[in-house]
Amino acid sequence: MIARVPGEVRLLYRFNADVLSARREDRRITLDVKDWRPIAFTAKTPAHADAVMALQQSGATLQHLNAIAGDQAVVAYYIERFARGRLLAWDLADDEGELGRVNALANRYRPRAVEAPPLALSLCRFAYLRQEDGAGVLQSGAVPARLVLSPRGLVAFASALAGEACGLGPALWQLGFFDLAEPQESEARRCWEFHDLLMHETSRGNRDAEMVGGSYRFDGKFPAPPAVKPAMAGERIALPAVDAERVRQASDALHAVQERRQSRRAYADEPLPLAALVEFLWRVCRTKQHIPDKRQDLIARPYPAGGSINELEFYVAVRRCKGLEPALYHYDSHRHELVRLAGSEKIALKIVEQSGSAMGLGADDRKPDISLVIASRLPRLAWKYQRMAYRASLMNTGVVFELMYLVATDMGLAPCANGSGDSRLLQEATGIDPFEETAIGEFCLGLPAS
Repeated sequence: MIARVPGEVRLLYRFNADVLSARREDRRITLDVKDWRPIAFTAKTPAHADAVMALQQSGATLQHLNAIAGDQAVVAYYIERFARGRLLAWDLADDEGELGRVNALANRYRPRAVEAPPLALSLCRFAYLRQEDGAGVLQSGAVPARLVLSPRGLVAFASALAGEACGLGPALWQLGFFDLAEPQESEARRCWEFHDLLMHETSRGNRDAEMVGGSYRFDGKFPAPPAVKPAMAGERIALPAVDAERVRQASDALHAVQERRQSRRAYADEPLPLAALVEFLWRVCRTKQHIPDKRQDLIARPYPAGGSINELEFYVAVRRCKGLEPALYHYDSHRHELVRLAGSEKIALKIVEQSGSAMGLGADDRKPDISLVIASRLPRLAWKYQRMAYRASLMNTGVVFELMYLVATDMGLAPCANGSGDSRLLQEATGIDPFEETAIGEFCLGLPAS
């Protein structure tokens, strides 16, 4: 029997809810697992079988499992095998009861088997606490597991954050949520920021316990947002038709355009003509076709987009353009029209100024004529795609950037994508709820300096 230390926080290993039952006949054990065939194996000794069966119901500490089996290596083998199939869960408890429950989000996850070092511990910089269904949930971009804290667990967690010796800190270190107060990070790990790692880990299939991809999770709960957004208020400017045959004959070979493509940040004295902007918008982001679909409105544009959903919208912040007044315009890709947003002149200039800063232009440098703002109607994607909608929208934006570069190069314009921007400016100009539509990219145009 393992003696309990008063006030000690125990990390209990157990089978998770997917293991419906564990049956034993002598040394033969059969696990009935949800959506799997039964898993049957024979333990080498009765003591080893005892240790496996101890993973039922409330479970046991790793120390207790080692004592039952009498062989630490055997316990490590079984823990590794069960973790590989994502069959384990863990409970945090003290003498007064449960503090939290841990579930693996990816196969092979298991806590550190060694005790925490006798050094100061603190919350890992990749970890975060959030609320879900009324409970406090602790997760981390660096840990493929989630800890649901009980009300007492939340109190103990606050004490651990304050550096008090409550016993929870060492257990959270074993789980991966706590780190040394002075962490020893590699140079590569130091380069990763909290938000970058979180999106990378959660928007790919790295956490196989959670669905990622086209789940249509809101189908039947509310209608998919339409492909054609509600018409925006403002003066509508019908744009002239573009001669597709002329464009085809005037265009250079793809290889030649690719070889010439580069970011250009020096602009000519004369402004960009409206005709050039019209052709550019038509070649890059017009709506070519509406695609019938039983679940969701789909459309085709000149660039590929995930699921043909085409959630991106395009705005033109004009500093100067021959034939257009300075303002912010929405490009209605379905009608090939521009909609001038009333009172947006100052905001348009701010957007262009910020683009200039993002491009590294100095105070005395000529700013771009136009900054194209790419906005995402993210609910269009998230209605279908789970855990990857924002990632997909960023990838779609990258595809558009490349097409913009190629078209601008073919037309002899000066293109430059921006690495940063302020989404609040578009929100201020449009009044649209940023949860419905938000700016995620900017791309500048002008005539190149000779």
